[in-house]
Amino acid sequence: MLVLASSASHAETHEELVERAFDAVETGVRQHWAFTRTETSAEGIYVATHDPRRQQPWELLTVDAREPGPKEREAFLSERDERQEDDDDDDEDRSMVSPGSLELIDETGERWLFKFRPRADTDDEREFMEAVEGQLEVAKDGHYVRKIELRNVRTIKPGKGVKLDAFNTRLEFAPSPDGSAVLPAVVHTKVKGRAMLVMRLDEEQTIEFKDYRRVID
Repeated sequence: MLVLASSASHAETHEELVERAFDAVETGVRQHWAFTRTETSAEGIYVATHDPRRQQPWELLTVDAREPGPKEREAFLSERDERQEDDDDDDEDRSMVSPGSLELIDETGERWLFKFRPRADTDDEREFMEAVEGQLEVAKDGHYVRKIELRNVRTIKPGKGVKLDAFNTRLEFAPSPDGSAVLPAVVHTKVKGRAMLVMRLDEEQTIEFKDYRRVID
């Protein structure tokens, strides 16, 4: 089995090093941390706060720098409720990596860069992920996962009449303001292609998390 060069603290396999880097990323973020969430897309800029001490943890503050209306608040909270199960899946990022597929492709004084084969559990997922390559960056200072990126290496045809020319998902992590934990910082997604030959798909979204405060131990 491949092992890392002597620059690591001790001889580790790629899998062991990455597993340790994932272990450094905080779990249960929404149960313990308050933060600000800014979502930017073609639909606008939505700024919200999350605080687990509140009966309704989410509060939509602004939409395009103005106060949101009742329907906008309701739609936002409904979406957050629908996404709750996905948001609470702390092992989702770790499970992106197909076992045994890690390969060290670059190393600098501050980070290791790996490529990997994205994990797929169904036939449909396997067909999709065959056109996708993953990269994972591990910071040496603090030894944590700094970035995970999935991007297509060729055109994806996920269904009849649908063709994706561009598919990109990037997750970034960073230490909290007080340095006590490593937390999600940025989620960026981009999809570009066509559906049924006539409908153009061109979507891009960036979600930023900041102002973290640990409010529940």
